[in-house]
Amino acid sequence: MLTSLYIHIPFCKHICTYCDFHKEVATLEKKKAYLNALISEIIEVGDSIKNVKTIYIGGGTPSNYSIKDLERLFKTLSSVIETKSVIEYTIEVNPDDITIEYATLFKKYNINRVSMGVQTINPENLTYLRRTHKKSDITNAIKYLRSLGITNISIDMIFNIPNQTMKQLEEDIEFVLKQDIKHISYYSLILEEKSILYQLVKQNKVTIKDQDVEAKMYLRVIDALTKQGFNHYEISNFSKDNHQSIHNITYWTNKDYIGLGSGAHSLIGNKRFNNVSNVRRYIEGVSSNTPYKEEYERFEIEDEVMMGLRLLEGINIKQINEKYNIDLLNKYPLLKQYLTDGYLELINNKLKFTTKGLLVGNVVFMAVMEG
Repeated sequence: MLTSLYIHIPFCKHICTYCDFHKEVATLEKKKAYLNALISEIIEVGDSIKNVKTIYIGGGTPSNYSIKDLERLFKTLSSVIETKSVIEYTIEVNPDDITIEYATLFKKYNINRVSMGVQTINPENLTYLRRTHKKSDITNAIKYLRSLGITNISIDMIFNIPNQTMKQLEEDIEFVLKQDIKHISYYSLILEEKSILYQLVKQNKVTIKDQDVEAKMYLRVIDALTKQGFNHYEISNFSKDNHQSIHNITYWTNKDYIGLGSGAHSLIGNKRFNNVSNVRRYIEGVSSNTPYKEEYERFEIEDEVMMGLRLLEGINIKQINEKYNIDLLNKYPLLKQYLTDGYLELINNKLKFTTKGLLVGNVVFMAVMEG
């Protein structure tokens, strides 16, 4: 049953050094044409999305659009979906984009969760990442949202930034905890092949921290947040008072969802497909009714295991064995070795990471992918 809708806005004011998402800096004309195509796609699939329970507008930077343009998008969604019945309606924003007018618009159209890209408060690290906000932009944005009754606020943070010290990490953690929010996503900076950072490393202009420093920082994040009452429920995600991201749990538990916009992915039934990751081709495809979706093979067991292991509660190995008529540990013998080595544990049929295992999660995932 389709319960989640993702909408991709692939535009930013500038490109951050670490980002490899589908995004670009575009002209106003191109952004208008994209919005027209996106609205057409929403209307086209209207019947299939009218009963969704989560909506997530991500990017790129959705708040890169003007209030007038965002209102067009929100109004279209409200015309096909009873948004008051949507459990979780999220939009991603940059702190320096949010004014009281933006917050008022979100409230008007029943957006009840805002995910804010903060990353760090250190000025030098912000400059390095090519982020444009200041600490005051963050606190002001939170104040504006709360004044309108939008209290489900999530903050995205990054550790393992080149040149970041443990003291700077401690200052970031202290700041974010003082905001008294309910959800924090804390990601290690990963070297992505399509990012500016990757090119800088290849040119020997930047050095990435070694794994021991990364692990030390990660463990400090986990310790600091859990001591303040946050539930570490996914590798990079922490929540208080049952404020987990309902929408993202759709992905991690391999449930059906639909993605609209350039580059957006979908899983419906046993099929995975995505819209072409090219804004111009997407616009042309929608406007001329020519194909702009690409279907690709679904690796059912691998997807379910890898995505499910991201959750700290793990996967129910008995259910997976019955669903796919396999013995998971025999199919992937390296998983047995990780159990023996203490990276994984099996308790009451739940296979999950130990704290030690969280530090080498990607190695475990590769073992699943490679069989």
